[in-house]
Amino acid sequence: MKDQSDTEMWSLPVVAAAYVKGDCLELTDGAVSWAAVTSTSRQHTRKAVAQETVASSADEFVKCILCNPDQTWVAESANDTDVANRGDRMAFTDSNTVNNSDTDVATSLGCFQQFGESGAAADLRIIGKFVGLSGYGASNDSAT
Repeated sequence: MKDQSDTEMWSLPVVAAAYVKGDCLELTDGAVSWAAVTSTSRQHTRKAVAQETVASSADEFVKCILCNPDQTWVAESANDTDVANRGDRMAFTDSNTVNNSDTDVATSLGCFQQFGESGAAADLRIIGKFVGLSGYGASNDSAT
């Protein structure tokens, strides 16, 4: 939605797979390629949002916007949106959805924090920011 600094778009090397515009990717510790986030993605990993759809696993790069803490994003949520989820940190359910289960995910899996809602509750859209994004974590980083 908005970014106080210059938004960078990079052509990132990716794990062989199909990606859709809007998918969230991450660079896990020690990896050489970016891959779609999953329900076990952690706060500290670098994140990027795909800006193109690639249907073939033969594509080796995807154009993405690198995420930074200053950016505000609209994300798709797994459930209807409401004010009760404001401030909650949420884990990903897949590459383009966060789980707003009316509970703050206070572990390293809480990757996105809701600040508000976008549209009607049934639109499943929330406004917020990515949490963490430091790019490094302890090798024994647990989800607790």
